[in-house]
Order: sequence, then C-alpha cells, then structure tokens
Amino acid sequence: MNDLTGISREVSRITLIAHQSLNGKIMEIFAGLGVRTLFAENSRCVRQKVNTSFLGIPGLGMEFSDVATEIFRVTVPVAVADAVLCRLIKELELQIPGRGAVFAQELTEITRMDASEISCEGVDDLRLLKDLSLITGIQSKSGSGANLFRVALKLGVGVPVVSIGIGTGIRDRLGLLRVTISPEKELVYLMVPSHDADGLQRLLIEEGHLDRPGGGFLYQTPIRAGIVDPLIRIGRQEHAASIEQIIAAIDDLKKGTAWRKRFFGMESNYDSSGQPVYTHREIGFLCHEGEGDAFVHAAMQAGAEGATIARLRAIRLAGDKKGHSVPCEYGILCVASPLEQQILAALSEVAARREDSEWVLQSQIACSVFAHKRN
Repeated sequence: MNDLTGISREVSRITLIAHQSLNGKIMEIFAGLGVRTLFAENSRCVRQKVNTSFLGIPGLGMEFSDVATEIFRVTVPVAVADAVLCRLIKELELQIPGRGAVFAQELTEITRMDASEISCEGVDDLRLLKDLSLITGIQSKSGSGANLFRVALKLGVGVPVVSIGIGTGIRDRLGLLRVTISPEKELVYLMVPSHDADGLQRLLIEEGHLDRPGGGFLYQTPIRAGIVDPLIRIGRQEHAASIEQIIAAIDDLKKGTAWRKRFFGMESNYDSSGQPVYTHREIGFLCHEGEGDAFVHAAMQAGAEGATIARLRAIRLAGDKKGHSVPCEYGILCVASPLEQQILAALSEVAARREDSEWVLQSQIACSVFAHKRN
C-alpha cells in the first residue's frame, strides 16, 4: 500500500451502538479520550415484544419494538483498543441489558487526516468477549416478513441493529428486474459467537429467503473484542432475570461464548487448523456528502460489482471547528481479496483530486460471503 495516496496505518475501529439519550455523554467521553472527529449514523435497535394474553400468560408475539439508536465509529491505535472499550463499557454502563453494545475490529486505514492521540489510562480491565464475529446483511427495504431483523429475532440470533443505505451497481445490471428491487437498502448488523457464525448465517439465508433474486447480501468480519447487548425481548417477565440476562452472566463467568455452541460440523469456511479462511475484503470509504458517486464509479471501474452508501455525520470534538457537524457519506464494498489493491488504488486516485483532506479509506478481512447468483 506504499504506492497509495495518503497515510496507511493499522488501527482498531471502535463501533459503539447506544440509545440516542446517551449522545451527549458519549461525546464527552470521546472528547476526553482525545478523539478529534467522531462519525455518527442514525439507526434503530429492534427487539421482540413479549405480550400478555387475556389469561395473563406471557407469550411471544410477532410484534417488534424499534428504539432510536446511534452508531458511533472512530479509529484508535491497536494498543489502546481494549482500554477504550473498557472505558466506554464502564462509563456508559453497557453491562446493563438494553444500554447498548460496543466492539473493536482491526483494519487498515488510509487517510490524510491526523490520527487522534488517545489518552486512556487507569481503566479497569473488564472481561471482554474475544470470540465474536459481525454478520453484516444488506437487503432491499421491502417491509415483508422476510426482513433479516425479523428472522434474526425469531431465531434468537441476537439484537439486530438496522440502518438505511442506498444500493448502487448490482441493481443497475438486472435489466427490467431492477424495477422490482428498491434502491433503498436495510443494513443489518448482528454480533454473534464466532463458532456459530456460519450456522446462524445459513439459517438467516434460508429463513430470510436470501437465496432468491434480489434477496440480499451477507458476509462476516472478525471482531477483536467487545460486549453484546443481551436484551433481545422486552415486556413482562415471570422471573427475576430473563434468559438473555442469564446467558450474559454465564458468558462473563466462562470468559467467552464457546459453552453455548449451537451448530456442530458446519465449519466449512475454516482451514485444517480451525481458523477462518478469509477470501474477501470489506472496503469502506468516508467522504463529504455528494462525493460518494465518484468513489463508487472508480471502484466499479476497478472491478467492484457495487456498493451501499449510508449517510453519516462527522462530529468535531476538538480544534477550531469543535462542535460542528458535517454531512458525510459512508460507502461499503465487499470484494474478492485479489481485487483489494486495485480498488484501493482507484479510490485513492479519486481522493487525491479532492480539494480537502477529509476522506478515509478502510479495509478489513471478510469471509462467508453470500449473494444470490443467477444460473
């Protein structure tokens, strides 16, 4: 990557998902850590309701509750990633079900923006889960019962976090069929135990009908460490603790999630040593609003099949523009590993023509990529 424009560095990306009521406190914490720019995206956390029948017996219905949340992203040096996670968990009380989730992923970042000098000392060493994967699903916003978040809750996979994006590329190549597929996409994020990720993904594909034309796109990326939100269901409960709270407590005692393995003999994407085989790269770009089309066009010219673009805000936490918020676009591409270098080079050429230096390219390993293929 030495030939690419800008600065290439290995970093950890912290992703924090929390209720919007915590926004003020979150910005104070990140500013105190030394973060200069924080990227925020509107989203919603979806949970299943527990309804009470006329006999007073709690039962699960197919009703869902949406809670307005924010997805905050920032990159930090790898060496301090765990300390930053622990600081966020402690100060935001993320151990309490329903407060949110946070995780770190290791990736390569290319940008001219100055790196934040993170100060994170004297933090309690909390027990972070180290055996997690992130399933990212991209599906047309159809509003049908096959929505990924509905399927995930039905299967008890985890708490889905949903944001909205616009799909480009693949839809334009479907001919007349494209009129049946909305350009508006739902991006669904699920934190799951790594050892069950393949099995859970297969269930999502089958139950969510992703194996049909225009059904959607799924892939996995590794998580360095994090903590999940166990509150899958809300409503009246008969006992002092829900099953999700009990599971979270056992995870903490066992220091991991391996004890609750659900699928056996399904590690088809693992090598002989038991490690995942990463055949793809998730490439992302951050730029000012209105500039995303140029990046997508360059990526497709270099071999990418398409991209999904979401709207973000770049929040300034330091410097002359402290307190300002700038509209941005966040593009996501998932490509075969051999295409990574040429796509990053093409994106860098676009970035080099920008009048400002406020652009970011990111790349991380991905596996278990699924998309419907026409015969």
